[in-house]
Amino acid sequence: MHKNLKIVLPLLAAAMIAVACDDDNNGVPGEPILPPGESDGGGYEEVEPERPEYVNANLVYYGNDGVSESSDGWVLTLYTDMTVETGYPVGPGQMLSITINATPSPTGKPSIEYLAGDYHMPLNSGDFSAGTYIQGEMYTIEMPGETIERPDGTFFADIPAGETKFDADLLREGTFSIADNGDGTFTVDGILVGHSYLKRYFTYTGEFDPVNRAGESTTPNVPNSNLTGDIELAGLTKSRLIDRGDYFFLGDESYRLFLLYIAEPSVDLSGDWPSGEGRLLRLELFVPWTADKADGIPAGKYTMANRVQGGGIPRADIVPFRIVEGYPDVFEYNTGTWYQEFAADGSWVNYGRVTGGTVDVARNGDAHTITINLTDCSNQAHSITGVWTTDGPISIE
Repeated sequence: MHKNLKIVLPLLAAAMIAVACDDDNNGVPGEPILPPGESDGGGYEEVEPERPEYVNANLVYYGNDGVSESSDGWVLTLYTDMTVETGYPVGPGQMLSITINATPSPTGKPSIEYLAGDYHMPLNSGDFSAGTYIQGEMYTIEMPGETIERPDGTFFADIPAGETKFDADLLREGTFSIADNGDGTFTVDGILVGHSYLKRYFTYTGEFDPVNRAGESTTPNVPNSNLTGDIELAGLTKSRLIDRGDYFFLGDESYRLFLLYIAEPSVDLSGDWPSGEGRLLRLELFVPWTADKADGIPAGKYTMANRVQGGGIPRADIVPFRIVEGYPDVFEYNTGTWYQEFAADGSWVNYGRVTGGTVDVARNGDAHTITINLTDCSNQAHSITGVWTTDGPISIE
């Protein structure tokens, strides 16, 4: 539910894009909302407020997510007459979405009679009391190969013709009411204001058919592996070895972290992060503090240092001859050990966060023979295996 995304901050801070209202312009219906520092001065031309005709409504019940026992979460979305394809309205048209903190349902089920009432802005961003709404804000969703921004909470959208994408007006001030008409219909009526400094008038009368998503998260569940079969690491001839030193800042010279990339020739390893098209293995190893990158990877058998809840590695596992498990749920700047396959546009075609297995390093002078037997984080783990060799020192080819 949306509540777990919020941080308690004063809502009048400029960074929160709150709208200031003075005594001459205190949210009175029909009067303009002026940007900060501007006054009408007799020369201000009021923008005629739009009054979209909302004819469709979608209501989702998320229940209580444990953040506040004083309210249940609902999301009410109003639409003008638009076509909806795969869950997204197609413009031209307007949409207004409100995240509501309503009186809790004693049954834990979507009982719409508990929606009726008057609603106002919260006292702060940690106020989830019944009779308030979640103010609009943008948040990011990290996906494999891309980062998506989307509006959250309460917002207005004017969707262009033929489009599903839009720029959201994040709504932060104002009031609205939901009235039970006693005949199976409800009337929603209100005025909200966002960072566009425009009043968003809305009214809707109709029946509600709520969808029950109690206990579900509104944040997409992005898998840490999409592998459907075992991976054989053949044809990975390009490499780069990076010394990351005391990466966990222990300060006791007990280990050193080496990062090894092995990749197909089409992958560019010269930058801060790999790019281009093709397959690669990102392998992080704890080695002795005295190891020198110029000498290569010390010989030995490396076993997995698994992370605990929250992503950390126990101190007892930050020792030489361990493999660093991939860090969960981080894709744009991933760390630890991962298998990845890039498309030409930079998207991740196939990938797997590595959480199990071993790596055996044999040395003959500068030459390396590295035997890889790793597994991903899938419920039914997939193997990532191969033997990688060099005739001399590891370097970018």
